[in-house]
Amino acid sequence: MRITDVELIPFDVRRRYATQIAQEGGGAREVVQASPFLFLRATTDSGHTGWGEISDIEPDEVPDPQAWQERVAEALVGRDPIDIARHHAEWAEIFPDADGIGGSSLHRLTRAGLDMACYDLVSLAADTPVCRLLGGQWHQSIQISWVAFIREDLDLLREEIAEKCAEGFTAFKLKVGVDIDLDEQRLAVMRDTAGPGASIKIDPNGGWDRDQAVTHIRRLARFDLDGVETPVGGRDPADLAVVRREVDVSLIEHVATANDALQYIRHESLDVFNIATTGCGGIFPARQIASMAETAEVGLLLGSTVEMGPGTRAQVQLAASIRGLSLASDLVGPGLYAEDVLEEPPGYVGGHLEVPKSIGFGAGITL
Repeated sequence: MRITDVELIPFDVRRRYATQIAQEGGGAREVVQASPFLFLRATTDSGHTGWGEISDIEPDEVPDPQAWQERVAEALVGRDPIDIARHHAEWAEIFPDADGIGGSSLHRLTRAGLDMACYDLVSLAADTPVCRLLGGQWHQSIQISWVAFIREDLDLLREEIAEKCAEGFTAFKLKVGVDIDLDEQRLAVMRDTAGPGASIKIDPNGGWDRDQAVTHIRRLARFDLDGVETPVGGRDPADLAVVRREVDVSLIEHVATANDALQYIRHESLDVFNIATTGCGGIFPARQIASMAETAEVGLLLGSTVEMGPGTRAQVQLAASIRGLSLASDLVGPGLYAEDVLEEPPGYVGGHLEVPKSIGFGAGITL
């Protein structure tokens, strides 16, 4: 089987409400109201069509679709999609994480889209779900933590959390990191609304320095937190290790590469790795990092750059292959966007995403 043709299809989607997170190093990032995507359609000489998603691209990194399609074609056309390890080694040269055309974030998202299309094609050809190609299926469904973004209106937050509790969610993540007094008020509302049994994580997105992280985590720990994600700007393993020794709350961090994972393990920096197809540059490298975490007895959850339906399906297949998911994952894209490219996007049942029995990331796609 060889890939014979690729096409990139742009798609912009509006969020159900404007979202905002902290800026690493302090302050707040710009409010996000919509997200640009590129969808990758790859066809083979065997007649299969695979789909990849280049998810939630930063507005200042959106490439010209035609020019980017030429680079994607260079990375895919003529290749057998099953040779995924070899492809990643070569994609790292075409789309490096170092500064370059389009920036490292776009490069990593593009590699994730290429990887997703290859896994989709192999899954279709083998008539086997992707999770089984990764070693087998451990879960029938994946628990999801609803992510609440930074908004000053406490009534809106209370309404949002109450609505999600009524839908069956029992795990939540609250974006914090701009104003500690407001963070405390919002966290009190979340705990009061979600109840004492709910799992709650907070995520300052690197908005604190090391000393602030220790002080603020101690201040907020009374709300019975299950984790603090990206507590320190810079994500330095030594800084995180200091914070971890000083607080009694589990620390979570995004882990993008195997080398990152190795450094965090050596420094004993983290309790939980946050991995994602999008953050790691694909299913293949994310699964490698998951194996490292499992060997080191570090917890795992699936993070997100807020994917649409096809990208969420890829994340769910990865999650299903990981035995040691220790906290609820953050796959909220289908609930956050006002529309999807799938006729029937993934739906939440009791705060979970079911692992689909159907095969194909693009099944029911409308593009």
